[in-house]
Amino acid sequence: MHHGKHFRRLNRTMSHRKSMLRNLVTQLIQHDRIKTTLPKAQELKAIADQMITLGKRGDLHAKVQAASFLREHETTLPKLFGPLAERFKSRKGGYTRIHKMGNRFGDNAPVAVIELIDGPGDLKNQILFKALARHEAAKPGSMKEIVEAVTTKEASSTGATGAGELKNKAIARHVPKVLSSNKWELADLERKVAELSIQGNGKQGKIFDATETKA
Repeated sequence: MHHGKHFRRLNRTMSHRKSMLRNLVTQLIQHDRIKTTLPKAQELKAIADQMITLGKRGDLHAKVQAASFLREHETTLPKLFGPLAERFKSRKGGYTRIHKMGNRFGDNAPVAVIELIDGPGDLKNQILFKALARHEAAKPGSMKEIVEAVTTKEASSTGATGAGELKNKAIARHVPKVLSSNKWELADLERKVAELSIQGNGKQGKIFDATETKA
């Protein structure tokens, strides 16, 4: 029977597919964020979560399992069982996030960026900081109103106007997560947004492009 055999083959043989996914998860752990096609990113997401789970376990058997799949052991294993395990120790799952980036010029393939969340250059955090910086530049003091609105229970239940100033509701809901995950107060967020404004809206660092490799 053909049960349990439905997955993306990605137009590759099984050996080539496995080798490609090993390369991608290795690059993701090394760089925290890579750019690839959307189907590859969706297949990579589950494997990356499994690697992070092994890193959080931290026992000898977990290290053997991770070493059997990952490459570049001198860089990936210390990072997986060190900083990444510490970053996600209180999180139960969902260690990666996929951002759709439109279609690629040439073959029109859908492209995405997959990243390990809560990192120093988290794309969703950068989008939030830029949105708050724009609001603060247009109306000084508006950032404090927005943050106070979305971090109170009354705002979430009644839909306060301060929260509605952010056009993207998903970004507005991300404010409490940023504050709690970084253990920030309002002053810390204001300082981060001010730094972004001083740096000229904060240019994002180069994203490792896995589509340029031969993996």
